[in-house]
Amino acid sequence: MRLLFTLTTLLIINAAFGQAVTETYPKTLFCPDDSVRLSFSKFPGKEAYCVSGLKTSPGTDATTGIYATFYYGKDSVKINYHNNLPYGHVVYIKLESPKGSSTLRLHFNDISNSFPKAYMAKNLNNIQFDIPEPYELANIIWTLSPAGQKATDLNKEGDYYKKVVSWFKPYMDHKVFKALSFPDSLYGSKYYEFRENSFAFNFQDTVPGSKNTKLLFNGPYYYVYGNELADSSLFGKLKPLVEDFAAKSNFRKFYQQNLPYYRQQLARQKTLLPVRQMWTWLENQFPKRKYQSYRIVSSPLIGGSHSTQRYATYDYDENKLFTENAMFICGTDRYDREKELSEKQREGLMTGIVFTEIDHNYINPTTSVYAKQIDSIFSKRSVWAKTGNSSDFYENPVSVFNEYMTHAAFCLYIADNYDKPVADYVIERREALMVERRNFIHFKEFDQELLRLHRQNRNLKTADLYPMIVSWCKTQI
Repeated sequence: MRLLFTLTTLLIINAAFGQAVTETYPKTLFCPDDSVRLSFSKFPGKEAYCVSGLKTSPGTDATTGIYATFYYGKDSVKINYHNNLPYGHVVYIKLESPKGSSTLRLHFNDISNSFPKAYMAKNLNNIQFDIPEPYELANIIWTLSPAGQKATDLNKEGDYYKKVVSWFKPYMDHKVFKALSFPDSLYGSKYYEFRENSFAFNFQDTVPGSKNTKLLFNGPYYYVYGNELADSSLFGKLKPLVEDFAAKSNFRKFYQQNLPYYRQQLARQKTLLPVRQMWTWLENQFPKRKYQSYRIVSSPLIGGSHSTQRYATYDYDENKLFTENAMFICGTDRYDREKELSEKQREGLMTGIVFTEIDHNYINPTTSVYAKQIDSIFSKRSVWAKTGNSSDFYENPVSVFNEYMTHAAFCLYIADNYDKPVADYVIERREALMVERRNFIHFKEFDQELLRLHRQNRNLKTADLYPMIVSWCKTQI
């Protein structure tokens, strides 16, 4: 499971893509009192900077219509953000005063998303379930690619996969597949970079079944995974080939014909995923973290590789922040195939997929308060994680602890919301998954200790248990 961090200060200055604007203001500003004051149009107040001792680079996130105003002496100058969203804009401004000179770097940051007001109003306290058309296109291409065919973390069983193979088999010599052949060591990062970043694109004609296969990078999401905006990612770079494949294979007709199946999948997800209950429990246990929207994105072809991303847009008119958690998960076939399960067992197991993505958004910020202690304890990696399998994705001590805590918090949720036989079964399966398959070798002991602390301290929130569980971890090294 991967947590994808939103980058709000990313600046791309790349000749191949050339989205960022960098310029120097043509006039030198003379500041008679050795100070310059700065305000942004969307924010009240002014910040003062010493011209002769300037050591900062003020800025804010790009948004339509925003500008900065510099006040120097009795004069002022207005600097507009004049790039296209989501791309950054940097302006160098030369300053002089009786005590010296300097150059101030003003920056409007690239943004990861920009939700329109109508979207925020519609999705306030809402939960969306969907299989976006461009996202399914990316999953199909990857599954059929050389890398995907070698992979063991994809769902290559069932009637839907057979339909995919049958429909697209005549187009397997397309150039897009030659571009998706990677050594095993690069598989994980390339998979997420291609799959997740497709989420930031929309078909120009949004009607399923249309012959228009042009993909637009027009929001509201601009960043999903990696070190750049989605149009500079692996998917973005291969977009012309993806569009050509979609056109030649008549992908959009395939998607249209399978809409009943997708709707059936989504209906089943809503049955097995009590997201509202998870959301309420988490915000009760981590009261400092609040979100306004959840979006569950899936593909029937995803196997065991899931991820999450956080997004936020500030509504300047309402003076409120709108935040959304997006989760990228598999379909319900994963547990519906286990015919011996009861419906409640199936629900509990399926819940673990979404819960352990959602709760990263609560766990990780809380962990940061104790990062120094955790870094010291979990730096002895061999105590906590064995090399191999998915544990290798978590490269630093804090990320290893977060994975322990994320899955243990899921077990607390299960213990609180299911009867004991179901809870015991689901928790036992989660502990076995973490130890035997994911190589977090002391997860069972960690989990049982957190469960004990939770039972004995019912007056405390899960966030309040951190000092206790961190102290326990220290005794294990």
